[in-house]
Amino acid sequence: MISLRHQLMPITFARRDGLVVFRLFGQLLTVSLLTKHAIGQMHAGMLTGPFMVIRRHLFSFLLKSLVLILIPVSPVLIPHGASAENAPDKGVVHPRNTTGARKIRVGLYENKPKVFTNADGQASGIFVGILEAIARKENWQIAYVCCKWPECLALLSEGRIDLMPDVAVTAERRKKFDFHQEAVIESWSRIYANGEKPLKYWSDLDGRRIALLEGSIQTEVFTRMINGFGYNTPIVKAPSYEKAFGLAANGTVDAVVSNNFFGNHYYRQYGLKKTTIVFNSVPLYFATGRGANPALLEAIDHHLRTMKSEPDSVYYQELMRWMENPPNRIIPRYLVWSVGIIAGLLAFAFVIILLLRHQVKIKTKHLVQANETLHESEEKFRSIFQNHLAVKLIIDPDNGNIVEANEAAVRFYGWPGQKLRQMRIQDINTLPAEQVEEEMRRAKVEHRIHFEFRHRLADGSVRDVEVFSSKIEIKGKALLHSIVHDITEHRKLEEQYRLAQKMEAVGRLAGGVAHDYNNFLSVIIGYAELAMNKTQAGGSLYNYLEQIYTAAERSRDITRQLLTFARQETVKPEVIDLNVKVESLLKILQQLLGEDIELVWRPGIGLWPVLLDAHHLDQILANLCINARDAIADVGKITIKTGTASFDTTYCSEHAGFVPGDFVCLSVNDNGCGMDEETLGKIFEPFFTTKEAGYGTGLGLATVYGIVKQENGFINVSSEPNKGTTFRIYLPGYKGDHPDYGDRGKELDNI
Repeated sequence: MISLRHQLMPITFARRDGLVVFRLFGQLLTVSLLTKHAIGQMHAGMLTGPFMVIRRHLFSFLLKSLVLILIPVSPVLIPHGASAENAPDKGVVHPRNTTGARKIRVGLYENKPKVFTNADGQASGIFVGILEAIARKENWQIAYVCCKWPECLALLSEGRIDLMPDVAVTAERRKKFDFHQEAVIESWSRIYANGEKPLKYWSDLDGRRIALLEGSIQTEVFTRMINGFGYNTPIVKAPSYEKAFGLAANGTVDAVVSNNFFGNHYYRQYGLKKTTIVFNSVPLYFATGRGANPALLEAIDHHLRTMKSEPDSVYYQELMRWMENPPNRIIPRYLVWSVGIIAGLLAFAFVIILLLRHQVKIKTKHLVQANETLHESEEKFRSIFQNHLAVKLIIDPDNGNIVEANEAAVRFYGWPGQKLRQMRIQDINTLPAEQVEEEMRRAKVEHRIHFEFRHRLADGSVRDVEVFSSKIEIKGKALLHSIVHDITEHRKLEEQYRLAQKMEAVGRLAGGVAHDYNNFLSVIIGYAELAMNKTQAGGSLYNYLEQIYTAAERSRDITRQLLTFARQETVKPEVIDLNVKVESLLKILQQLLGEDIELVWRPGIGLWPVLLDAHHLDQILANLCINARDAIADVGKITIKTGTASFDTTYCSEHAGFVPGDFVCLSVNDNGCGMDEETLGKIFEPFFTTKEAGYGTGLGLATVYGIVKQENGFINVSSEPNKGTTFRIYLPGYKGDHPDYGDRGKELDNI
């Protein structure tokens, strides 16, 4: 058991002729501390010993106080450790006068209680107290330079100051600054709200205005997280925390992001409320310019380790001073001169005996309340983690073990929670295990927080994911808190957008070339006709001219197809019944397909009319049926179907390529060889073909694509190797009045 005498704080009084120790009050504090110790021992049933000690000290105290009370003193209360020799300098930018000392220029900005300027204009705070203790031992001369936070970092980078306190390490700052190894303190970020709109969850930040310190690590991390969540959260940058808190207090912003030290000191003063949104736990250091002062950092590291190993060092005194703010102890002067103090102390001793049981009850009650508060806090943070809609994992970066996974992760990956917590992240990530371990190392050491991977699910499918990881510490163990977003559909939409841009560019190019080429063909055909008219039919020259004319006509057909793909062909739209039109083409299509191919026609019921060029429908069916025929090796079947379909915005957002509206669907299905994904991505490109050289121009499907786009429709294709192909063409239902289709047009208006 630690001696209670060693816990006493010396109390010193000053006389005009010097300092004397007034032992009377030392004995009084001894009795008080022994009483406190006795209360603690009461839980273990060991009250007998402390009562005997109290009684002995009371009798000893009475005898000594009779002598000491007669000593004529005129005491003046002096705080512990204060004297004329160690009185602090009143200036914050002027160095201490130390002969032969090394001058160190230190940046000073306002971030109470870590570093700030007090009411007397002196540098103060946790970092200042620790640094000045080191400076005394190293014989440094400290000169403080007042600046705003971004300005301080700029001065440090330019070499105009030598040292900057209260700096968190980021990959960007490591390029500019050097840091020592031993962290000074740990800090984390919290959001404080003005109470007008409650903030409990990250999703509550969507649409809120948030103030942050300009150039701080909170600004960088918070911005990345908000962008990662996809929230619309305007950010207002302030030059200082005081300005930021003022903006929240007057309603300019809804909340402010601050480190826990400053925020917990001032949020009540500004009328703000703590929220449960906490993030970005980071260690804080002293920093120097890159390669400028390695000796400074080595000395700071050495003294920090020494201070942390000594329980009563300046390091712990500064933490106690600024983190707990213990009240000053003041002993009334009249107690020294009043003889009645002896009777009061005796009465106090007897009263303590009567109050011990009451004190035990109070202590027990406080202990129960503390345990309940701790349990509620644990339950609250566990609920935030488990019930959050985002997929969350806690990973051990040393081996990749999944330490914890929330309910959203169980739903996303498909494994039971117990199974998932027995797996490693290497089992889910599709990258090689060595590369996954390297990425975890970078997240742990380099504080990288954003990654893009491909994760494997329980059903064997693979999804594209975006991962945000931050380093956290649980029971002294460094872990990674990862938030996983599924971006598979986003990637598909990006690919669709790139394909649409590509087809648009190719269409413009094809249209321009086709116009010029068509002009040349008109000249060739015209002169060929003139020459044929002046040449005797049946002659060899006539035959040559006839071949030129035939080739030019075929080239004109290709040019017309290019113009159709580029959507620059003149169209003559008319309102038609798709069933009637398709049925009129069946005989021609059967002749194109041959006897080995069975053509099946399945018309839909109650089709809406469509507005399109009838010639375009002929081209669509002819090209699709010919392609289907070529995909069938021997005997096969082609099925043509019609129907109606309506798509809303929700359905289209989940199915890439679909457009909201009411459509008539024309589908052509074959049981041929099918296509793989790579071929599917190129089938609508002009001149792309899988046929042998000399068979086909590669413009058939490109022409279909151009016609459908020109008619304001869209195409959906599904195919697998050896399982056939289905083309579904969606054309807008016609809603206008027409002599033959007026009733159906009115029915469509009522849908």
